[in-house]
Amino acid sequence: MTSKTRPRPQITVEFEMPEGGTAKRSLLDDFRTLRARIFIRIERTVGNEVGNRAVIPGINAYNTAEYEDALSHFSEATREFTQLIDELDPHLHICRRVVSAEKSPEDRAYLDQVKKWEKTARLVKLFSKAPMLNVRCKYCGHFTPYIDPNQGFAYLDTNNCQVCGRGYPAPDFAWDGVDGQAYIYYRHSVTEPQFYSEFEEQYDVHPDHTFFLAKKK
Repeated sequence: MTSKTRPRPQITVEFEMPEGGTAKRSLLDDFRTLRARIFIRIERTVGNEVGNRAVIPGINAYNTAEYEDALSHFSEATREFTQLIDELDPHLHICRRVVSAEKSPEDRAYLDQVKKWEKTARLVKLFSKAPMLNVRCKYCGHFTPYIDPNQGFAYLDTNNCQVCGRGYPAPDFAWDGVDGQAYIYYRHSVTEPQFYSEFEEQYDVHPDHTFFLAKKK
């Protein structure tokens, strides 16, 4: 069953805590346990040995913006273990979007700059400045300066893609997973409406992201 034919996973305002019980999304417990939960679920689903073999290489590639390699690893993992589809589908979606994006002249110029730097003699590098680290934005697929997803705030324009302007453009396996996106969705952490409409297209959401906004009034 593909992501296009299977029912949309349901997202509610509550999530399961690692130690049991439930908590509300976008609050402290959500942020505190977010990274652990995704790995706990993978281990519960396929076991630690399979997770290390089939999923971890893709995670490492994804976090370093090697989208083609990550797509290959995640695709193979979900073919072999279909029970991982719900967990890895958001990352597969992002990888496919980036890989299919056509590189701009600015993208190619950056890649040429990196290749030139890699060929530069070690002694010359000691007295030269390396190119700024850029990664392909997970939304538009164009190169933008790397900003750690845990730094800055998209709604203050301190963690945004310089090309498309969308928030938190660098890949992060935990934040780009189901729980990470749900945290952003319910916390209303980004200003661009595309994020919310895209999330609602991928998931059956009850209630929608205005839940906490209404409570604050």
